[in-house]
Amino acid sequence: MSDPSSQRIGSRLRRRLGIALLIGPLVGLAVGAIIASLAFDTWGSGSIMVLVGGAIAGTMLALLWGGYSSLESPDPGQEPSDTERPIADRSELVRKEFDDPLDDADGQGLRDERDG
Repeated sequence: MSDPSSQRIGSRLRRRLGIALLIGPLVGLAVGAIIASLAFDTWGSGSIMVLVGGAIAGTMLALLWGGYSSLESPDPGQEPSDTERPIADRSELVRKEFDDPLDDADGQGLRDERDG
């Protein structure tokens, strides 16, 4: 992790996951409290379980959201590759283009057979 882009991604990921660990359970508890107050008349064990479930679900969703939001596309021209020029260095991906689609590679293709 010595290059700047890896350091930038690492710091962004740590910051967003830390925020998710703080905000996720609070939002989950709030949503769980609303659901528990609507579903149950008294604050018994069922309400407590809804609060715990809300806190767990809120934390997991916040961590997932924080992790995904820290990912980004690399800058143009900085994409990871196993070769310096990904397309030009692979001959099976590059073919010669012709001005006339009826000519083949040696220039003596379909046009000669059709013309004469």
